[in-house]
Amino acid sequence: MKVSLHTPEKDSHKGENGKLLIVGGSKTFHGAPMLAILAARRFVDLVFLLPGQKDSHLINAVKTIPEAIVVYDMKGLMDMDCVLFGTGLAEAKFDMKKLKGPRLVVDADGLKRIKGKIPAGTILTPHEGEFRMLFGKPGTEMNVKIAAAKNRCFILKKGPADIISDGRKVVKNRVHNPGMTKGGTGDVLAGLVAALACKNPPMKAMQAAAAIAGRAGNRLKKTHGYSYCASDLAEELAFAV
Repeated sequence: MKVSLHTPEKDSHKGENGKLLIVGGSKTFHGAPMLAILAARRFVDLVFLLPGQKDSHLINAVKTIPEAIVVYDMKGLMDMDCVLFGTGLAEAKFDMKKLKGPRLVVDADGLKRIKGKIPAGTILTPHEGEFRMLFGKPGTEMNVKIAAAKNRCFILKKGPADIISDGRKVVKNRVHNPGMTKGGTGDVLAGLVAALACKNPPMKAMQAAAAIAGRAGNRLKKTHGYSYCASDLAEELAFAV
């Protein structure tokens, strides 16, 4: 699945090729937003993290990533190109009304927060269980298309074959291998989807992210067999574009 993506203009400046805000992380899960940042950092100019909880362990861990900018409120962040909400959020309390940005990507624990109130234009990245939780139906090709159309949203339903839909058309991605069942690979994919969604239309961002992540996983399989992890996948993405 080859998709033509946004490329920087020759005279562009810092920030003009993607500003991403990630809202996530908690006392329980500090690794999830780190994986999303690792996935996104090579595909956007700036990556910000607004922690779901002001936990020192979470914040100190994220600060080990040089490109990550930790913020504590939305002040000065109203011009984000995209917001990724939910990765590693767990029990953290966060008012979604605070979120501002032209595009919202919701993953993991964020999906529980928007059940029954999905903002129009949102990109959702559920696995099968999360899709059933959201819509009360199995994540078949037809059900994904209907759910996207009914809720005026975009869906990348993860699975053995990813099902991607805007409610009008459906695209599948079958580029995977069993090593990608490792914990954290979903956070990597969400970070990549959100990064690409900063400067690309939602369908293009979802299709490209699924294909790039799959190709990265297959590259790792050639060198590591199935013995690779989510952080390896994040680092391999740039070589699989």
